[in-house]
Amino acid sequence: MGNPNTKNFYLPLARQHVLRGRDWGSMAGSDYWLNHQPTDDIYGAESATDPSEAFNLPVFGWIATALTNTAGAGADAGGGLFTPGVDDPTHGSFGDPASPNHVLADASGDLLGSPAIFGDAYHLWQAARLLGKSTLPRFLIAEFAAAFTVASASELTSAIGFFEDDATLSTEADQYAVIQSDGTNFRLRGNAAAMVTGPAIATTWATWKIVLQFKGASGPDCYAYRNGVIFSRTAGVGAQDEFPLRFGFHCLTTNRIGLGPLHIYYDY
Repeated sequence: MGNPNTKNFYLPLARQHVLRGRDWGSMAGSDYWLNHQPTDDIYGAESATDPSEAFNLPVFGWIATALTNTAGAGADAGGGLFTPGVDDPTHGSFGDPASPNHVLADASGDLLGSPAIFGDAYHLWQAARLLGKSTLPRFLIAEFAAAFTVASASELTSAIGFFEDDATLSTEADQYAVIQSDGTNFRLRGNAAAMVTGPAIATTWATWKIVLQFKGASGPDCYAYRNGVIFSRTAGVGAQDEFPLRFGFHCLTTNRIGLGPLHIYYDY
């Protein structure tokens, strides 16, 4: 067998997918997925009288407050014409994606947060062994469909992305690598500071990507993309001593965020 530490043809075949949000905290994997079903609201608290509520995300370590489960509608077949992104052609812009099934924060204080599991030594170690590797992954990546359905305000805590281990999602200092709007542009922010400035704000649905590149003793490089276009080739630098991370979003007074399909994974 060739060098197991090179990215090669078998890696996609070895990937281990955790397909349900409720399993994120209890199953080992290389890839973690979250989807939304408008007829099955999984964001409410457990009910003492409705057995179906026993499978809601907050029962399994998620945080969810006053979210609106929303059906997708109005898209062209396959999203219409696809234009690959100039920096990441696996992502790009669709002619008419409309809106997918999604969860929407439509009032101040609405939020969603996953269990804090991503990016520490032993989560990387599990992923490496599942992938047949003898070295740890170099990248932690979140790719997701989302829209700032309102983006006109400069609100530091209306944001989506990675948050610190003990995060209060409404606290700016607990953001690790998140995307937010300053009322003019989207920005990548972390640890109560701007990292890089991205494209002009828009309220249409898009494919976003946040990339953390691990660097050993120093904090990871952080990058963000919208529709396959990188915010900046100059990396933001993440903090140390804040792992494991959770993924989530929070909205304040004005700006609003909808989250569609979400995929978080490790890579080499």
